This record gives sequence, C-alpha cells and structure tokens, in this order.
Amino acid sequence: MLSSFLLGALMPFLAHAQNPDSLHIVVDGTATANTPHTYRTFQEASPYFTDGVTVYIRPGVYWIDNPDDASVKVGEKGREPFGMVIQCPRLRLIGLGQQPQDVVLASQRGQTQGAIGNFTMFDFWCDSLYVENLTMGNYCNVDLVYPLNPRLNRPKRSNAITQAHIGYVHGNSLVAKKVRFISRLNLNPLNGARHSYYEDCHFECTDDALNGTATYRHCDFDLYGQKPFWSTFGSGAMFIDCDFFVKGSNREMYFCKQGSPVTVIDCRYHAPSDSINLGWTAYPQPWLRCYQKNFLLNGKPYVIGKEHPKNTVVLTDYHGPMPPFLPVSCHEATLLTGQDTLLLMAPDSVTWKAEPGFEQTVSLRSTGNDKVMVIPTNDSDETADFCLIADATDGRQAACHLIVKPAQLPAPDFMHAPRIVFDGQQLLLDYALDLQGRRDESLITWYRDEIPVVTSHITPSRTYLLNEADKHHLISAVITPKHQRSNYGQPASATFKVKKSPKRHSLSTDFHDFYCGWQPIIAEGLWTVDGYKPEDTAEFPWSFDRTKPMWEYGKGFNGAVGMGLLEAQRGARLMFTPTKQSYGDMSLTLHVDPTKTAGQGFGSATGQYMDICLKFDTQTLTGYGLRIIRTTKHAKAVDFYLVKYDHGQVTPLTEPVSATCYRTNCTISIDFIGKKLTAHVETATPQPADSSLPHRVDLTAEVAPNNYGGIHIQHTGSCGESTTMLHHLQAKWGK
Repeated sequence: MLSSFLLGALMPFLAHAQNPDSLHIVVDGTATANTPHTYRTFQEASPYFTDGVTVYIRPGVYWIDNPDDASVKVGEKGREPFGMVIQCPRLRLIGLGQQPQDVVLASQRGQTQGAIGNFTMFDFWCDSLYVENLTMGNYCNVDLVYPLNPRLNRPKRSNAITQAHIGYVHGNSLVAKKVRFISRLNLNPLNGARHSYYEDCHFECTDDALNGTATYRHCDFDLYGQKPFWSTFGSGAMFIDCDFFVKGSNREMYFCKQGSPVTVIDCRYHAPSDSINLGWTAYPQPWLRCYQKNFLLNGKPYVIGKEHPKNTVVLTDYHGPMPPFLPVSCHEATLLTGQDTLLLMAPDSVTWKAEPGFEQTVSLRSTGNDKVMVIPTNDSDETADFCLIADATDGRQAACHLIVKPAQLPAPDFMHAPRIVFDGQQLLLDYALDLQGRRDESLITWYRDEIPVVTSHITPSRTYLLNEADKHHLISAVITPKHQRSNYGQPASATFKVKKSPKRHSLSTDFHDFYCGWQPIIAEGLWTVDGYKPEDTAEFPWSFDRTKPMWEYGKGFNGAVGMGLLEAQRGARLMFTPTKQSYGDMSLTLHVDPTKTAGQGFGSATGQYMDICLKFDTQTLTGYGLRIIRTTKHAKAVDFYLVKYDHGQVTPLTEPVSATCYRTNCTISIDFIGKKLTAHVETATPQPADSSLPHRVDLTAEVAPNNYGGIHIQHTGSCGESTTMLHHLQAKWGK
C-alpha cells in the first residue's frame, strides 16, 4: 500500500492516471491491449508526447534500449549513440510507485560495451522537462536490482567501468524531484538545460558525471570516483543540505576536474577516514572563488581546499536562491607597464584591492558605475604575479589574476658574436650578452643540415651532444637574444663542420631540450618527431593536424609530476635512427608518469595504447617492443604484452597481463639479449588497496634476432587528461 504521505502527494496524478486523455497518458507494462491512452512501453508511448503532456509510469522496469540486442550502437552526425531521442516542448514524467525504485527507466550500454561512443539513454529536446518519483539508470556497470519483482533483475554488462550516460536536455529548464540517477562514469543526469534543479534526488557516479549548471537541494551522492564534475559553468553548481558519501579508497577528493565555481551550503561529507584531503579542484586557478557555509566532514567543521585557501570563501550568512557567484568582466590578464591598461567591471558595488605585497605594482582608479581602471606600475626587473580582489558587501568575492610585467627594455646586445666550440664530446655555443645583471632568456635552436634537433624550453640550450652520425655534417646554432625585461632581438648564428665525432654505445635524454616541432625526416642520428595512425586503429575514427606539433614539453598535471615530454595530439610518434651497422643486444629504459591516476592509463578502450620498441628499423617499422593498452576488462588497470612489428603489422608475442602499475613514477625496462626479449614494469606508487591484480609486470619471449638498433614510441591515446609524460629515456647497445 502507498504511504499516506505519498498517497496525498500522488492523488492528483492518480486521478489523471485512472482517467487518461491525450495530455495525461499512461505507460503500464501490464496493461491490456486497446486501453485508451495507455501504452505498454516507453517506445509505444513516445509518438504521443505532445506539448504539455504528462506521462504517468506505473511500477516496472522499462528498457529504453533493448539489452538483448547484440548489435553495436553507433552515433550519427558526430554525436553519441542514443537510446531514444524525444522532442516535446513541455514534458512531465511521473512515476506512480510507492518509491522511486519502483519505476525504472533502464539501458545497459556504454563506450566499447555495446556502443561506439558514450552511449546515452535519452536525448531530450524539451524547453521544459519535469521528472519525478522514478529511477533512470544505465546498468552497463551496475547491477539492476528490482525488489518488487526479482525476475526483472539483471546483472551488469561488465565490471570495467566505462562511459555510460543517462541523458541530455536541450532547453530552458529541468526539474527533477525524488529521482534516482544510476550509472558510473559520465553519469550525465539530464545535463544541458539552461536552468537545472534537483530536489530529494539520489546520484551514483564516478568522475565527469554531474550537471555543472544545477542547484541540488536535499540530495545525496554516492561517489565512486575522485572528481564528480568535469567542470561547472557560469555561476557554477550549488548544493544545499546535501550528503556526499565516498565509496572508493581515494585519499584525495575534489569536486571538479577543471577548476570552476562550486557552492556548498549546510552540507555533510562522509568519508572512510578523517585524513582525507578534500579540495575544489587539484590545480585551481588563482582567480577561482568557491563558497561554503556550515560544511562538515565526518561530523566536524571542515574548510574545503585547505592547500589553496585563497580559493575558498567561507560565508557566515547566505539565503539566496542562486549561487553566490560574483561575476567580473575579466578573470585573467597580462599587463605591460607603460603600455597596457585594464578596465574591470562588476554588476554590483564592490571594493577592489591588490593582494598584500603588490599594492605598489598597480594603480587603481575608479571610473564610477562599478568600474575600475587598472594601470600597471611595476618598476622592478621581475614580472609580478598576483590577484586583484573584488569584495561585495554581502560577503561574495571575485578575483582577476594579473601578470604585470615591468616596462620592456631593448634586447641585449652581443658583447661578442656567437661561435661554436668543440670540446671533444659536445659542441658549446660561446657568446656574451650585455645583460646588465639580468637573467639570460635567449632562445637557442641547434640544427643539423637545417634540420632542427635541439631547442630551448626552460633555459638557453648552450650545448649540443655529438653522436657518431654527426660526422661530416654541418651543425649550426641560432640564438635570439633576450633577457627577463626584453623582447627577443635579432637572431645571430654560428656554424661548425663536424670532422670527427665520438662513438657512443648509449643514448640518454630527459627531453629538456627536445625539439617538439613536426620533424618527419628519418635519418641516422636523428629523432623523427611526427604523427602516425597505425592500421590496428582503423576502426576508430580519429586524425591529427600536421600543421601543429604532436609533442610538447611542459608542466604536468594530475598524475604527471613536474616537467616532461607530453603528447599534444592523438597518434604522437617518436623514432630514433642510429648509424647504419649491425646491432646485437640492446636495452631501453623509460621513466613515465601517466596523467590518469587510477591506473587506466588512457581515455577509453578504443584502440588506445602506447608501444615502446627497440631493435627497431625505423624505415620499415620492423622490430620488437612492449604494448601498454587500455581494454574493457578493467577500469583501473591496463594490459601489457610483448609484440613483434613486421612492416607495421603488429603481432602479440605473449599473453596479456593486466596490472595496476601504470601510475605515477613508472619505470619501463625492455631488454633484448641473445634471442630473449624481456620487459619489466614497476611503479613507486603503492598498490591500490581494493585491487588483487599484479602491481608489477615481467614478460619474456623467445624471438628471432635482427641487426636493427632503432627506437620507436607510438601513442594512440587521446590527449589532455589522458596523456603519458615521458621523463627520461636511456638506451644502451651492446659493444
């Protein structure tokens, strides 16, 4: 029987459900045929979704997409594959069960698990969508348990968590009350409306999951990942009187992957340990301001984002219906003293001030109407980096992150022209600039026969380490002078004809001076730096832009620590070609940091892998190596297996081993000795407590020797959050 409370709430709905008409239709899986305005399935009812219709759904499990259909769903026109596309200007969906669990709208597909692309159950084109008292679940990676009729239970499609969505809303407003949203990765609980409101709802999700433009009131969240939002937008997401339950073992938890506004009012966070670190985002921008009031972690007051306290505004009194976001006209700016100015505006009356210690770096002049003119006045040699802060009388705060450069001086003159000096092992660019005590920030690029081989990334690259293949080649260095207060001046160059060069039996680089531009030439002693789409990725449609670099040297994020070489586009490839001779034994060691922190290494199981090869012929793409690949078997591990390349065709040499060691501070060692190919992979990152998979990998295969000595690294994974940072590479050849 229905509870008296719910019965009262549902009385208007029950009346219409008992006497349906064209604007009040019923979905009832047990209905008899020819019942007016009543349909057995959601699909049968959907043609009658007219403007202003209310759809009453009786208890049952309604499959929006047939889980027994073995076909693979593919999206159209570049979009995800959808279970149903529904177009209705104003639509209301009301479950008639005693509780939301009684009415289930279900699907069971996800990326690589019955679909190519992030399968999404619903695509609503509604100006106004209202949903109440039901469950929307994508049971791709979650068991469907239906207590009212256990015969309708259905086990999850796969243990490996993949992108499986609930739905999108294209329109003005979404209201969801007493709705359960069930999935895991990329939940998407009806994301997309300009205004979204959830009340008394339940969410189960991992990362990149929640609606970033919504207000959540009296809701609860089961967090199986680390960052439930990809990003929030505009004024951000707001939680009021909500509960968060950490279901995983992560010791670092955040609200957003990309730093953006979040507000939590009278909320409670429940974690397995008090020692958990909870932040707004892992790498917040200095201007970010998020708000909290009466926030508890395990029953105790807690300030979110303690590592970056400037990002947190603790409210003492706030009762507004909208997030307390204070918009300003600009969040980031770079200003040159003596040249630039910046006009900042806010919609409300605010007080502007510079961070303490930087008051003399800018002059602030009020121009009325909540506007301020910012005039840079930096008279030091160093660039200043700080925030201008806007305070509103109601406690709201905003900031603009400024980089204020001192007035630019002319580029330094050469005190003596550059020349190249040979010390027997390497070339040194000898030059002197009139720096007047300032820091040398000149750009130096080295060329071999006009092919760029070394360049500056952090400090001027004054040296070039010769290799045997440089003999008889012309090496040149181009220097563009600059110090910390100047722009670049006119370049100067020097050249050197290599008459003899040392023989080397090893190669070592930390990539700090690695040339990252497009360099497709394959030649002895050179790195080939380009892109390539292997044949075994043909079923996955992706490409790269040859006019842009495939690699970049820079600062890492998430699991990638410090500086290193990162893939800039999918398909990034590196190859080193040694001198022409017969090579025997060879070893290769690579230290890497995958950006992914959970051990999955790559964005998804769509042909995303990295091959690390030695004993390789770079002309014919023939040799041996190790493949590291994400599969559908595990959501927090990758597979490792040895491979043989034969003119670009790849054949496995060993059975795959699933392991959790592809994490921060990962060492990959590959050796070819005699006829034996071996690989060893380990990491300094501790093994996850919730995994029984191996945390190190050892592989061996008997193979036919070859005379090659090249190196080949091929990355087919998506970039950004799914890259792998290369920190150090060392190769050794037997004498």
